[in-house]
Formats: sequence, C-alpha cells, structure tokens
Amino acid sequence: MQVSITESGVIERKLRVSVPHAEVQSAIDAKLRSVAARARIPGFRPGKAPADIVARRYGEQVRHEVITDEIESSYREAIKREEIVPAGLVSIEPQPFEDGADLQYVATIDLYPKIPAPTLAGRRFEKPVCEIAPDDVERTVQNIRRRHAEFSPKDGKAAAGDRLTVDFTGEIDGKPFENADGNEHQFVLGDGHLISGFDKLAGARRGDERRITHEFPADYPDPAAAGKRAEFLVKVRAVESAKLPELNNEFAKQLGIAEGGMAKMRAEIESSLQRELRMRMRGALRERVMTQLLEINEIPVPRGLVEAEKKRRMQALRESFNAPPGKEPELPPQEQARFDESARRGVALALVVGEIIEQNGMKPDPELVETRLRDAAREYNDREQIIAWYKSDPARMRRLEESALEEQVVMRMIETADVVEKRVSFKDFMASESAASSLPEPERESA
Repeated sequence: MQVSITESGVIERKLRVSVPHAEVQSAIDAKLRSVAARARIPGFRPGKAPADIVARRYGEQVRHEVITDEIESSYREAIKREEIVPAGLVSIEPQPFEDGADLQYVATIDLYPKIPAPTLAGRRFEKPVCEIAPDDVERTVQNIRRRHAEFSPKDGKAAAGDRLTVDFTGEIDGKPFENADGNEHQFVLGDGHLISGFDKLAGARRGDERRITHEFPADYPDPAAAGKRAEFLVKVRAVESAKLPELNNEFAKQLGIAEGGMAKMRAEIESSLQRELRMRMRGALRERVMTQLLEINEIPVPRGLVEAEKKRRMQALRESFNAPPGKEPELPPQEQARFDESARRGVALALVVGEIIEQNGMKPDPELVETRLRDAAREYNDREQIIAWYKSDPARMRRLEESALEEQVVMRMIETADVVEKRVSFKDFMASESAASSLPEPERESA
C-alpha cells in the first residue's frame, strides 16, 4: 500500500492511498468462493453452482463489499502508519476500480488545530465584585409580596401595578404575524412581562379600545418581527387594582415558614440570593474567560466535530419538542444560523479548554465536585436521596466532574490574567447578566 499526504488547508489534509490490485482481487476471489459455498441457485444443489454463474449473480455485490472493506481497513492502516490523529474524516473519493489497476482513493481529513495561546497572561480581565445588600433583600420581599397580591375590579384609569385583562390583535405592514393575538390575556401593567408597547395602556378604562405601536429590536428572536414596527388593536375587558398582603408573621406562614416570622423569611431570602449570586457569578466569569480565550485563539474548527455537535444538540432539541425519531425541528434561517454558530463556538471552546487541561495536568477537584453535588441537591427537599441518585450513575457524576473541571479552568485563567475588580450592585449585575425577571422565594423543607 502506498500513501502520500498533501496539505490542502490549515488543518485539512488529503491522503492519497493506493492498494495493490492483486490484494483487492484476491479478497474478491476469496469472498466469491465463500459465497459460492453457501449459494442457493435454482437448478443446482446448495453450494454446487459453477463459479462463473455465481460470479454473474453475486459478482457486483461482492466487488462493492470488498472495495468498501478495503478502503476502510487501508484508511485505518494509513493514518496509523503516518502517525496521524484526525479530528474527523471529511470525505473519501474512490476512483473506479478497473481490471489490472490498483484501488485508489483520496481521503480528506481535518487535523486537530494547534492552540496558540492557552492562557490569559498579559490580558486585562474585568472581574465583577458584588454583595447582597439589605436593599436587595427588601426588593425581593416586595416582589414576593406583589406576586401574592389580591385583585379587585377598578372603575378608574389603569395605573402601574394594576392587572388588565385584554383582547388584542397585531399587524406588521398591515398583515398579522405569529403570536400577535390573544383573548382574555391578563398581565400586570408595568411588570415587564409583555413587550413595552403595552405599557401605553396606562390611563385606559374598562371597555376602552386603543391602538398602540411597538418597535421590535433588531435582535428580537422572531425574524418576522425583528427590527420592525407593529401595531396592536387592544380592547380592555377589565381593570383590577392590587391589594398587597401585610408583611407579618401570617404572610410568612403562607410561604411555609412556620416559625421565625418575617425575620426568618428575610434570612432565607438572603440565603437564596447568595446562592443565586454565586451561580450567576460563576456563569459570568465563565463567559468572560471563554470569550477572551476565543478572541486570542482564532482557530479553524474541524468540520466533523462541528457536525457531530450539531447532531447532539439537535437530538436534545428534538427531545425538548417531543419530535418523533428522525424528524428534526425546522428552524427559521436566522435561528439556524445562530444554532450552527453556537455549535461551532462550543467545539472551539472544547478544544481550547482541553489543551489547557492537558498542559496543566488538571483533574477534577474532589472537594469542588462534592460542592457542586450539594448545590444540585439543594434544590430538592430530600437532598440525600438526590445525592445518592447522582452517585448511582457514573454518567451523572462524570457530568458533575466535567463541570467542576471547567470551573477550575476558569479560575486558573483568571489567575494568569491582569485582573481589575469592578464593584457593582446586585441589581445591576443581575440585569447585565440577563437574569430571570423574578427572584427566588425562600425554599422550604417538606413537613
């Protein structure tokens, strides 16, 4: 067998492989004899048909199978002989196998890219510093209080904090668009759960009809509405004012706090906010580190790895939509482009992080893994049962270890950077990290 390698790109290589004709023909003849020994051909006893008849009937099939096997085995032998570790096989282009000619084909592969700078040394890294203040706890208390408000009909004008029940239809350029209509839809004016255009209903009364406009931002998820101006016809069916519950021990009991009253409730809220802050901070630091690593490591990404990652993510998407096996959810062009880029970015990050782990000889820190395990179990009432559930499955524990190891990489990279701390309020930090609009209520143990 002869092998030659051509550099056809930064990470792309073309392997030209030639397998001697005699070797391939010998394999074809041997397989034909094996087939002939088992063949059942009308007019002949099993295995007794003449070789030329067997060849006419099974020759093409045998020839195709042998050539396929020879290509697969010779490809494996070629990369082993040349000491190549491909990141993926892009394509194989065989030439016609003719009488007397060698079997020849070109295998196009991608290699793993070299990571030029697996460190943030010399890079400025802005690290947010944030603490939970009494105002943050009080703000959350008020949010919880508003979520437990009781509403009653109001004859006057709608104001912030009132609950409205509306029917609406929307149009862009005079045409209806998806998810642009609703009947008896309820929302609290000014709470931010609907697009901001609906805040223009302040001052409306029950029975009013209003036309309101809204400018969708260019990055709005629905491409049919992104960057466009919509007009909504809204009929107000009801306006209700809110009666907020008193902040007393009875309110705390309604939230499952049997003893300790509002003081205990505030303490639990602060504890929840601390956990939320730690989680968000880990995510923020990870995103900032990974973004900088990609900026200084603009690497070509192996196509095979990207395709595999896209398939993995599409499978997860299919399961989330309960789509039948083999049927992939159809994404709009803009969403598909974002999906593809996200997969490419994920593979690039995995390659960079993998290089950092290898160069630094890093392994999952058992204490950090245990901490992450406790964090995962904290969201449930029977925490020890959840911990046992994780530990009963090596795959689940492996995912925790991978998460912990990635966090260790983030911390190691921050250590190598020129860190500048920036103090920021909890409210501003959560807003900048696109946190959820509602903050957590205190968790409770089951009785």
